[in-house]
Amino acid sequence: MAEDNEDEKKAAIEKIAVRGFAASQEKNLNIKRFSDTVVDAVTAEDVGKFPDQTVADALQRVPGVSVEKDFGESDRVSIRGTAPHLNVTLLNGQNVASATAQASILRPSRGFNYSLLPAEMIERLEVHKSAEADVEEGSVGGTVIIRTRTPLAMDSNFAALSIKNTYQEANGEHSPNLSAAYSWKNADANFGMALAAAYKDNRVQRDSREVRFGYRDTVVNGQNVKYPGSVGNNRFESQNKLKTLHLTLESQPSDRWNLVFNNLFSDVDNNGQGSYSGTYNLSAIGGLTNAVIANNTVVSGNIPAAASGFEAIYGSAGYIGGYQTRAHDLKLSFDNNQYLWTTQLGYTYADGVVEDNYAEFYAKSAIEFDVSNTAPQMSLPDISSAAAYWLGYNHVNTISNEDQEKYIQTDLTYRLEHDIFRSVKVGLKYKDHEKGSDLYKETRPSTVNTRLSDYTTGTVDDFMGTGSSPAQLYQFRTDLWNNYLAQTPTNSSYTHLLYYYNIAEKISNAYLKGDFRYEKLRGNVGVRYAKTDLETQGWQYTGSVINPTTKTLRTLENSYTDVLPSLNLNYELQDDVVLRFAAAKVMARPDYQHLTAQRTYAMSNGVRIGSGGNPGLNPYRATQYDLSAEWYFGPRSILSAAYFYKDIKSYITQSVVVESLPDPDGSLNDYEITLPVNGLGGVNQGIELNLSHYFGNGFGVVANYTFSDADMDETPAQQAAGVKAILPNNSKNLYNLTGYYERGAYSARLSYNYRSEYYYGTYLGMSQYLRGYGQYDLNLSYNVNEHVALSLQVINLSNANQERYFKDPDRTIGEFNFGRRIMAGAQLRF
Repeated sequence: MAEDNEDEKKAAIEKIAVRGFAASQEKNLNIKRFSDTVVDAVTAEDVGKFPDQTVADALQRVPGVSVEKDFGESDRVSIRGTAPHLNVTLLNGQNVASATAQASILRPSRGFNYSLLPAEMIERLEVHKSAEADVEEGSVGGTVIIRTRTPLAMDSNFAALSIKNTYQEANGEHSPNLSAAYSWKNADANFGMALAAAYKDNRVQRDSREVRFGYRDTVVNGQNVKYPGSVGNNRFESQNKLKTLHLTLESQPSDRWNLVFNNLFSDVDNNGQGSYSGTYNLSAIGGLTNAVIANNTVVSGNIPAAASGFEAIYGSAGYIGGYQTRAHDLKLSFDNNQYLWTTQLGYTYADGVVEDNYAEFYAKSAIEFDVSNTAPQMSLPDISSAAAYWLGYNHVNTISNEDQEKYIQTDLTYRLEHDIFRSVKVGLKYKDHEKGSDLYKETRPSTVNTRLSDYTTGTVDDFMGTGSSPAQLYQFRTDLWNNYLAQTPTNSSYTHLLYYYNIAEKISNAYLKGDFRYEKLRGNVGVRYAKTDLETQGWQYTGSVINPTTKTLRTLENSYTDVLPSLNLNYELQDDVVLRFAAAKVMARPDYQHLTAQRTYAMSNGVRIGSGGNPGLNPYRATQYDLSAEWYFGPRSILSAAYFYKDIKSYITQSVVVESLPDPDGSLNDYEITLPVNGLGGVNQGIELNLSHYFGNGFGVVANYTFSDADMDETPAQQAAGVKAILPNNSKNLYNLTGYYERGAYSARLSYNYRSEYYYGTYLGMSQYLRGYGQYDLNLSYNVNEHVALSLQVINLSNANQERYFKDPDRTIGEFNFGRRIMAGAQLRF
């Protein structure tokens, strides 16, 4: 009887008509409550109606989930303090290939490209925080599964249309966002089609005051100090046009057979332009006067113009390109009540190309700079016009990348008539994944006869939203510069050996899982086996990249296996209280940028040094535990607390190793090579607190807080150098708060999201951090009738800026402004 009641409760989850934010909260909590694992869900109303722009934006409302916002829009997700590439995101249970049309192509990652999936296209998001044997491995943090709708589960001839206009306050531009959905099924309800399409014109302007080239060593008054390499102002503008189509065909010729064919088609056109104007302290620091030193850092000073060299720099970087993504998945199921058999096969492909067009101009001027606060300041008093700058360097990089995967999977669930075990499930999967990139470089001669004034018109306006225009930050004319490129012969052109890679992984999986229930206890136990075979290709060379003295195309291999047991226990202490315990071994494969076979080395200042990738890396491995209590004190209310513990092994860090490599004359010598290695790991543990409550009379609140404390182990070399091991992307404190009112035709939500500072990499031996960041977002909507709704959304209501810095001691990197975004539109349902 208890088992029948439980099944009825689970079945009722899918029957909740998700119309309205409060109703969606009820469905979310039901999914969480009756899951056998630690899961949080965001359903369709949340994804489409939260003040969010992307799927990643919607996920940041989940406890323990944080996002990165490089260009004001979330595109990478971290779960429980782990870096994005240590988490897995699946579309309907399968991987989607990822490509891009930005310079990040050169740092290939396993991170999912959330930007290609508009929020309106999703049925629900599931964040799996505990492991389960039948869920694909590859995550130390958690697994996000994105579910789309199937036509036979939808009403026939259902249609929806969303029309929005987005206004970005920073650049004063408007852009359209359109999405539409339609579903149909025949009279017998055994064949159907669901179609969703979206067009998104995303325009971004980011202004910043920043330090470039890091902080370098110098001596001032006999004291060893650091100084900023360059201090300046930057404006980056981009336009991404996204066109996405998702088509699902479903056939159910009998009660036992079902066939679903999912197809994703997505294309993005990208056009970006950045301009930077700043001091060039690297070559001019010898003339420093009026130096102010704080924390062993030159925070302000003056540099006079010298007789030779240059003290001012202006750079323009243009990015033009695009990428396409395709995913095709066919799933066949047979269910005769005794057992459920499914077979799934598919292919996903993505490729991208970008033309990175860079020009750098130099000028002579006295310098004044001040980096004593978070917004660096500089002045170039001797430069009155763009005519003072001459062309010092330029390149056109054509960068291509592609990613593809073929897979086949079969699963069998056998239902048991047993007092404890309800079913046993077994499965096999094989996937063949390949990722690669190439770069072709062209340069043209540098000349003092080519002046910046030939390619600019005035200075940029309303910088940092202040209404002012900084001197020397000129508006670059890419059309005029393209004419110069077309009319000027190249003086060098070559395939860049450093940025070629081809990585192939063949992964074989098998698992066994049992679902059980005994009185108030339910859960699952299982084990997953994963074998990874890696083959990676790249260039090993010494000397100039244009004319290397030696070069060899290397192909290296690696192979490793993992046995991953998992246990999930759920105890219903009383009708409205659930206690959970989970334990598992998990793994995450090294990021692609660490696996390249590339190796470059040379003699420098009498020392043989080099760098490269490391295909011999082992994966990140961890043992993790979860303990939680959940009190469901109302249909739309929960108070819960969770503790998580992750003992991470073999965490990947950078180190120097000695390798024997051939000199130009063929003799072998030892070189000190900087490359990624498996480190010692450490412990990441924390708590999650979650509250959701509907007060009645239309008012409700959703709030959560996550504390994540990482303690990483230092190697003897790190200890000797005084280097502290840090877990990247780990914010110690995360919290979200949403207050909402929803009654009758009116709905209003105000959300605040905050994450504390986190480490995101090392440059010149210094740790780079993003300072704590909080953002208010607003959503207002009015239902004109059951078919028409009007909405107004404001992203970054408080116009908050992001701040970056080098830690220990604090040295500012810069302050970055994206401005507010205001979206107004209408949603139609038929």
